[in-house]
Amino acid sequence: MDNALKHKLLSEFETMKTIEADAHDFYRKAADDPIVTDEVMRCRFQEIADDEQHHTELVERIMNLIRNCT
Repeated sequence: MDNALKHKLLSEFETMKTIEADAHDFYRKAADDPIVTDEVMRCRFQEIADDEQHHTELVERIMNLIRNCT
């Protein structure tokens, strides 16, 4: 893979990683917000936050594959 393509892909995946991390933070705050009193909603927000964290980790794994690709 040429360097220009690597750079473009890594740039795009970095954007994705930022979006996933921001979503994680948003849902984590929602889960911890005292205004949200429904325990089911709090749990759902935490589950979504966990999913978003997993997505961030997947994107990082993809980025590592790209970095190591020759």
